[in-house]
Amino acid sequence: MKKLIYCSVLLFAWLLFSCQELGRIDQIDESIPVPKPVEVTEITSIPGGAVIKVKLPDDDNIKGIVATYERGGEIVNTKISRYVDTLLVVGYADTEPRKVEVCSFNVNEVKSMPLNVTINPLTPAVQTVEFDIAEAFGGVKIHIMNNTSNEDLAVCLLADKDVSNLDVPDASRKWVEVTTLFTAAEDIYLPRRGLESVETLFGVYVRDRWGNKSEVLAKVLTPLEESRLDKRKFKYFNPGDDNSYSTSASTYPINGLWDDSGLSASPHFYASHANNPMPQWLTIDLGVKAKISRIGKMARIDYNIWTGAHPREYEFWGSMAPTGEVVPENEHGFDDTWFKLGYFEQPRPSGYNPDGTVPGTWTPEDREMFNTGTEFEMDDTFYKDAYRELRYLRVVIINTFSTWDTKAKIGQVQLGEITPYGQILEVY
Repeated sequence: MKKLIYCSVLLFAWLLFSCQELGRIDQIDESIPVPKPVEVTEITSIPGGAVIKVKLPDDDNIKGIVATYERGGEIVNTKISRYVDTLLVVGYADTEPRKVEVCSFNVNEVKSMPLNVTINPLTPAVQTVEFDIAEAFGGVKIHIMNNTSNEDLAVCLLADKDVSNLDVPDASRKWVEVTTLFTAAEDIYLPRRGLESVETLFGVYVRDRWGNKSEVLAKVLTPLEESRLDKRKFKYFNPGDDNSYSTSASTYPINGLWDDSGLSASPHFYASHANNPMPQWLTIDLGVKAKISRIGKMARIDYNIWTGAHPREYEFWGSMAPTGEVVPENEHGFDDTWFKLGYFEQPRPSGYNPDGTVPGTWTPEDREMFNTGTEFEMDDTFYKDAYRELRYLRVVIINTFSTWDTKAKIGQVQLGEITPYGQILEVY
């Protein structure tokens, strides 16, 4: 017992001595002098701010540089280390000149004598970006244009179903926030579906990461009615020029494309013959006259993920009454009744290699998209016939992952499910 007490006293004494010797780790070293001021060598105006280039003096005590300025009624600091020579001052909503104080600082956070400079921000993105809103199937689509600085923008969609008085100021309206979408693209369409097909006043504005906002653009629009086409009406139709038909006696018949088995772990799927030409196509009689808004596609689940006979490049075509005639001068030799709805490439969350080839590994997000499917949105901005009336839908597989890599002119196609959506005009 005495030995234990003796050891405890020694331990306490050692700890006390150690603490006295080491002192506090955040103790200020008063021997370090005030750092020398920096030199500003260049100021470049950018949208909403400026880039300030600095040069450090010969002073080993400098830890970094700080720019101090007022923005939105608050004092803001932007810091960089001594190994960086560029300060970024951003977040202004106008082009008024602004004062910026530039200092160096040491490890004690002691600042040098300040150097005051004036910046002249260019017009911020929330004022220069252009945007529009238009009705779309099942909702609306917002077109963002001229975001040349690729600013991160929040695109805010508002709605007011009271269209009785359109002269009410925006601030007095009973706006309901529908959604907020995000983009840094220079030019992009952003759809919002799931909206009622009723006349509604929609408003849209953009907001940057500092809370600066554009004016609200308001329009009265009626979202186009959209529904999932009834696959029970689908049937294979060969007008005489289809080149990928797998007979109904096959293990993987063509009607596997519309049997709604795509969500199964072991789905029925369609597989063409291995010696079919590329591109290859097949035609579906939808059993209705419709305008197609989007087409969902599912793969053969968890099989040869991102490789093999899974389609990579698609086209969708429409016709009201195909003749089956081969017209050599037309694209793919299709007869004159056919019109292109759109061209699409299978997106991949982690992307492709710079040369277009597929990386040898895939991420969990890649696998999830592969197994849960992809939707291809029709857009009459790029294809004037995208919403044209049709009864027959032609699915064209330009390339699979195998034939894209090998440039092969023949190959098999494996495809899990095709699900069109749109506006049904007439049922046959």
